[in-house]
Amino acid sequence: METLKYKISETYRLLDLLKLEKNFAVAFSGGKDSTLLSILLYKWLRERGVKGKKIIFVHNDTSSELDILEEYARSFLNKICGLIKETGNDCEVIFTVPEHNFYWRVIVAGYPAPNFIFRWCVNHLKVLPNKNALNDLVERYGKIVLLTGHREDESASRARIIKSNSVCGAGEMSCNSSFFLKVDVKNVTKAMPIRNWGLDEVWEFLDDVREEFGLNPLFELYGGNKRARYGCWHCTLVKIQKNIYNLPPPYLYLEGARIIYRVVSDIEEMRLRKDWGRTKLGPLNVLGRAVMLKLFPVVEELSGKRLYGLDEEYLGSYTLREVFYELEPAKSNLLIEKSAKGLRDRKNRLIPIEKIREATVPKDVKDKITDTAKNNVAYAFLSIRGEKYFYEILDRIN
Repeated sequence: METLKYKISETYRLLDLLKLEKNFAVAFSGGKDSTLLSILLYKWLRERGVKGKKIIFVHNDTSSELDILEEYARSFLNKICGLIKETGNDCEVIFTVPEHNFYWRVIVAGYPAPNFIFRWCVNHLKVLPNKNALNDLVERYGKIVLLTGHREDESASRARIIKSNSVCGAGEMSCNSSFFLKVDVKNVTKAMPIRNWGLDEVWEFLDDVREEFGLNPLFELYGGNKRARYGCWHCTLVKIQKNIYNLPPPYLYLEGARIIYRVVSDIEEMRLRKDWGRTKLGPLNVLGRAVMLKLFPVVEELSGKRLYGLDEEYLGSYTLREVFYELEPAKSNLLIEKSAKGLRDRKNRLIPIEKIREATVPKDVKDKITDTAKNNVAYAFLSIRGEKYFYEILDRIN
């Protein structure tokens, strides 16, 4: 308890250094660390009697989040913002979304599963939307303090990044500047108020305020894995989506779908060729996109979970679901072409939607997907819980 009190006071001391600032943006993912940071900020405002500040929560919704996490995030933000307003401070929530989400990029642009060389998702789904939002906030309010939930204890790689980007430098961890990060956006100060918090301290604090802030859904999300990290359900930058095993069994169909996306992207026969870049393997071809187009509704049916990104991105006045599955091909193709004006190698990458819809996935292709999947460690891990979470999807793709 004494250690926890010290960590709280340390966070408050950092916020005290910033009390003359007017505008604060909080990067809120919906995970344990950003939840902790948000509650500490609220308590600091209330206990210190700080008033007249502008608090902006910036929540990046990639349109590919697990529904249970996104529902919790939105509910918590609504609650915490209301509480902050009661302290005499202004509060708003900004949702940042990508220009085009995962579903558009796979079906329209044919993006294959990302890897550590080709991390297209990080830039398009997260970095650019957040950077654009930050620039907009600077335009609106001038100087901004960006508060993040980065902690050194998260991982060795996170600790290295924090130390190398700290204003204070790797060798001066006791100075106040060690809680600040270098940032490439003018008029933005980036601070890490919970940098030195350990994992056990994070959960001890959250457990203490669990009822007060309605955190039961957060505890259910993490289950027994307190280090779990949540992100896009289709993320292939991790070998195994360990967090999904904390959730009820129907969510495992999403893991089966993620593995299929990875495998389809690794099969040369499902890729177009290109004459630029480090590899000659290009976007998914008709067959690769057809597998994914047919996969989405199958996964929704089997899991009972709506892939909400199909309904929240619009081309004109139509959702992606309508464009991909329901509209007349000519109308869909016109909308797709208009949405893809900035797409590199657009002429060769765009495939008429009717060709993708009408393409069949024969047995030999399914066998190839299965054989390739058996070399994937995530497939082996999933099979322990049940091979049906993979095969039931594949069997229904025709």
